[in-house]
Amino acid sequence: MSQLIEHVIYGKGEVIERRYRGFELRVKFNNGLLRWIRREEVRFLTETPVLSKPEVLKPRIMPKEQYKARQMIEAFRLGIVPHEHVEEFTFGRDVEIEGIKNRLNQAKEGSQVLIGGYGSGKTHLLEHIYAIALKNNWAVSLVELSANELPFYKPKRIYEAIINSFRFQKEGHQYDFREFLRSIARTEDSYKLEEHLYLGEIIRKLRSGEDKEYLWEWIEGYPSWGYLGGYPRMYDKATCANIYCYILSGIGWAARNIIGLDGFVILLDEAESVEPYWFSYYQNNKVWNFLKGFVSMTNNDERLRREVNENNFYKHKIYRGYWGHETKLQYCGYSRLPFLWENPSYVETVFAFVPHQVLDSREPFNTIPRTKIESIEEKFLREMLERASSIYEQAYNTPINQELLPRIYELLPRDNIRIFIKAAVEAFDLLLFHPDRRVEELLR
Repeated sequence: MSQLIEHVIYGKGEVIERRYRGFELRVKFNNGLLRWIRREEVRFLTETPVLSKPEVLKPRIMPKEQYKARQMIEAFRLGIVPHEHVEEFTFGRDVEIEGIKNRLNQAKEGSQVLIGGYGSGKTHLLEHIYAIALKNNWAVSLVELSANELPFYKPKRIYEAIINSFRFQKEGHQYDFREFLRSIARTEDSYKLEEHLYLGEIIRKLRSGEDKEYLWEWIEGYPSWGYLGGYPRMYDKATCANIYCYILSGIGWAARNIIGLDGFVILLDEAESVEPYWFSYYQNNKVWNFLKGFVSMTNNDERLRREVNENNFYKHKIYRGYWGHETKLQYCGYSRLPFLWENPSYVETVFAFVPHQVLDSREPFNTIPRTKIESIEEKFLREMLERASSIYEQAYNTPINQELLPRIYELLPRDNIRIFIKAAVEAFDLLLFHPDRRVEELLR
C-alpha cells in the first residue's frame, strides 16, 4: 500500500521506497521530482501510515584472533606493542634478554641498567622483561618516570607509582598490591612482618578484619593521606627517600619469605630523569640521594642497616639534616628508618636510560652492570615487517602482496624501530586504499 505525503516545499507526493530503517523516504512528487527526503520533514496524508517492522540488527562479533590482530595493528600505529602480546612481537633481542634474566636472582647485584637511544626499543624490552618475570614467579612493577611529572627527587610519588603498577601471579591469575597484602594476612607467617613499621601496621589491621579504603590509601601513598592519626606518616619530602626504600625492601622480603615468590622486580623507564639540567641544585642532590640509596638497597648493602642500628649519623654543615657516616646518604629528619629493612631484600631493579655521560661518571651507575641496546640487525627488521604484514592481513581480512615487501622495506626509515613499525602500517594502509598505485609513488 502506497503512502501519500506532503512536503512544505515540494508539495504532495507518493512514497515509493525507504532506507535506513525508514529514516529516509524516496518520494515521487506530483510535479515530477523524485528524491530522498528525511521522514521528519513530511506529513503523512493517509489516516494510518503503514509502518514496516524495523529490522533487528544483530551486532557483529569479531572473531577472537581477528580482534587480537586488530588490537596489535592499532598499537603499531603508535609505535608500540600491546602489553599482552609483547613476547610474540620481539625480534633480535635474545642476547639482551638473556643477559638481564641471568642477573636476576643475584643477591649481590640487585640493580642493572639498560641503555639505548630514543626509539631503540628500551620500553619494549622492559615490557618483555615484565612479562617474563611475572610468569616466572616474581612480583613486578613497571613505572615510566618523567623529569617533570615523576622525578627522582619526589620519592613518595615514585613509591605511589610503583605500588599502583604492582602485580603478581597466582594460580594463573594476576593480582594487585592489595591482594598481595591480603594474602600475607591470611598466612600463618604474617607475624614475620610485625616489626616492620608500615607493613606490620596494615597486616595487623587486615588480620583483625579492618579492610578499609582509607587504610589502603595510606599504605599506597595516596596524596591526601600523608598523615593518618595513629599511623606512621607518609612524608612527602625530598629528603625522605629512606622511608620508601624501607617499605619497598619489606615488600620484596615478604614476597620471597611469606608469599613464596622469587622476589620483587621494579622496572623504571625514565629516559632523561637523571640529566642535571632538568633540576635545581637542591633537587639534583636529592635525585642522587634517592638513586644511591635505592640502588644500595637492591644491592643489599649492609651499611644501610648498620649505621642506623649504631645511630651513626652526623649533621651536614651546609645541607643540614641527618647523614649516614658510612654511606653519606641523607635521612629523613622526622624518621631515620634504614633504607634496607632485612638483608637480603629480594628487590631487583632494571633502569632504562638514554646514553648520557653522567651514567659513566657518577655513583651508583658507574659501578652497576649495564646492557647496551645495539642497532637491530637487518634480518630481524625484515622478519618484523613480514610478521606485521601477516597481522595486518588477519586484522582487516585483506591480502598483502608478499612480493612487494622487499621494496617496502627499502623505502621505510630503519634507524628507529618505533618509526619503522609505524611507517610499515601506514604503508599497508596506502596499499589497501590505492591498489592501482606503485609502491615507490606511495612511499616517496
